[in-house]
Amino acid sequence: MNDILALISKGESETLEFKKSTASLREAIETVCSFANHKGGCLIFGVDDNGIVIGQQVSDDTLKNTANSIKLNTEPKLYPRVEEIQLKGKSCIIVTVEESPLKPHSAYGRAFTRMGTTTQRLDRDQYEYLLLQRYNGYGFDHQIQKDAVLEDIDEPAVFDFLERANSLRNLNENTFLPVESVLEKLELMRKGELTKAALLLFGKNPGKFFANHYEIKCGHFPSDNGYDELINDKEYSRNIIENFNFSYGFLTDILKKSTAKRGVHQNEVWEFPMDAIRESLVNMIVHRDYRQDIKSTVEVRPSFIRFYNPGHLFAPTITVERLKTIHSSRPGNKLIAKIFYLMGLFENWGGGTLKIITETVKAGKTSPEFFYEGGMFRLELYR
Repeated sequence: MNDILALISKGESETLEFKKSTASLREAIETVCSFANHKGGCLIFGVDDNGIVIGQQVSDDTLKNTANSIKLNTEPKLYPRVEEIQLKGKSCIIVTVEESPLKPHSAYGRAFTRMGTTTQRLDRDQYEYLLLQRYNGYGFDHQIQKDAVLEDIDEPAVFDFLERANSLRNLNENTFLPVESVLEKLELMRKGELTKAALLLFGKNPGKFFANHYEIKCGHFPSDNGYDELINDKEYSRNIIENFNFSYGFLTDILKKSTAKRGVHQNEVWEFPMDAIRESLVNMIVHRDYRQDIKSTVEVRPSFIRFYNPGHLFAPTITVERLKTIHSSRPGNKLIAKIFYLMGLFENWGGGTLKIITETVKAGKTSPEFFYEGGMFRLELYR
């Protein structure tokens, strides 16, 4: 609270705005939009233009209505943190929004940015430039995690990755370099600062920075409906490479396997093509929206396997229908995609969904289905 009061004492800035109350909610939403399109920022209800804390009435409904109004009146939707705080013994509301990977956002149909202490309309050239960045997947994983230090990185994991990339993709990188040099070369570190991708991929404890934003929850259910009865469930909260390995292991433990003898050789035959399973899991990790406080889930049921995660399709370039045809690659997390590519798990050709379809149909299964609604992506593979 002392830090917030110190910020307030310096007055409004390009990352800080005051509003007397939520009666000015529309203006506030435009300001939140401008922060998301710029460097991120905080808006405080209950402080006047002069930085005097006056407080305001706060209830659970006030907080929910504020958060919902921001979500409903912005596009792409914004999910800021909305909290009650006590300043000088008075109730206030602080709305915190990060710089968005999905810029440009609009509020009430208009796009805004922050210029000094004012919220201004984005001009056409700025809007088109930001839109071009969005369509090319420049986003969250490139951003610097300010409170992270090199000790947060699992060095052996970095060098294990390097050996694999040298072997599978002929990366030809020196495995005796200091870890910070490796991370710089991989664009996971810039000017001594770690990116969010570095911590998600190789962090010792990513939950320190991204709790509830990166975990994978896997469940094995005895029926096609309901969540009350489970055969087995696991939640993985390591770095996202380990999450992939553990989740894939969870699936291989459940799916049925038989042995077919061909001549003198015996071949393992899985009930479902494992290439399609692997591709589905990788796509869920590489393309998910890591801003959102929603865990990715994998459900194994008698009739189907469901992958479910927050994501963004980058329409109109990518749509659900285009996933079924040849399309360009638009990963929302380019750095994460690059690392999974170097591990031999991801192809930068936009052919992942086609591979899932082809492998599934070739195995005599029903063609998979893709769904996208409310910022959530769902893939269903039919057993």
